[in-house]
Amino acid sequence: MKKYLIAMAAATAAGAALAQSSVTLFGVVDASVIYTRGSGDGSAHKTQLGNSGNMFSRLGFRGTEDLGGGLSASFWLEMGLQNDSGTGFPSNSNNQASGNGTSGVMSFNRRSTVSLAGPFGEVRLGRDYVPAFWNTAIFDPFGTGGGIGANQIYFSGLGGLVAPTGTRASNSIGYFLPANLGGFYGQVMYGMGENDSTSVLPGTQVSNKRDGQHTGARFGYQSGGLNVAIATGRTRYVSGDLRVTNLGAAYTFGPSLMNLKLTSELYKESKGSTDAKGVLVGFQLPIGPGEIKASYARYKLEPLNAVREPTTSKLALGYVHNLSKRTAVYGTIARISNKNGATQALAGAITRPNRASSGVEFGMRHMF
Repeated sequence: MKKYLIAMAAATAAGAALAQSSVTLFGVVDASVIYTRGSGDGSAHKTQLGNSGNMFSRLGFRGTEDLGGGLSASFWLEMGLQNDSGTGFPSNSNNQASGNGTSGVMSFNRRSTVSLAGPFGEVRLGRDYVPAFWNTAIFDPFGTGGGIGANQIYFSGLGGLVAPTGTRASNSIGYFLPANLGGFYGQVMYGMGENDSTSVLPGTQVSNKRDGQHTGARFGYQSGGLNVAIATGRTRYVSGDLRVTNLGAAYTFGPSLMNLKLTSELYKESKGSTDAKGVLVGFQLPIGPGEIKASYARYKLEPLNAVREPTTSKLALGYVHNLSKRTAVYGTIARISNKNGATQALAGAITRPNRASSGVEFGMRHMF
């Protein structure tokens, strides 16, 4: 028996060495104390312990196997966490409202993919980020985290947080260009709604067999301090397709300007007969072990034949102080202004139409 176990261990070790496989456990735990308030009659304020103020809390597993000849196979499984309450986030199975999971459950909602990579690029299968999301995430100094400074376009848009394909698409096939193209990069995606050929809207004879089908693409160029990218996406629905197009750009100056980074995004979307557009500008400035960041975003809804076009704008200022490479504390202040009937408020607050909402948060983030 001992000889058998020794032989098995040797074979396992030899196989592992030949395949050169690796598996990594990773994650982020981020929590913050948040105070937000609205204004006007009937407004409300709120104090809460939140999560994901600086980076989205998460837990994941990823692995890679070297197949030889320049080829590699990999997997990525990542779930979102609400560490303030010990719950998770649901996934969506078909890129439609009918595919929404149960609130609070833990699932690999953030990413669940298997891929093959080589000199040709990478082919990726599973649930993954839609191409247009990356311009919103990369070119906003606050990203798309859950903090009060996070991207106003993403959190109030038709194709942002609330849309089934505003961030990710399930049942997707993606292709990424190889990294050796002189600074050019790109990706394309096709996601399936997986309705069968006889599927109809409940209670009707209207076919919805193509609902949840997503197509998207993103192409950009990065060299030196410059990074610019354009992206677009379309998800088909009988009730009206969701279309998103955005252009992002950033430039990082050298040491003579303290490595200042300027960022911007132009955003346009539509859902059925409602159009919307947004713009964002911001900066990131390293200061010793920390970073100052600020952004201004404006988002306007344009419903068909509407008398008023609800418009919101957000100004946010934050500071992140790195205690180590993995741990940081941070603080953010933000203010939303509304006009033309808009009622957007910072997390948890309630504000009257055309009035403002403001807030402050202090938090801590640890990566592993």
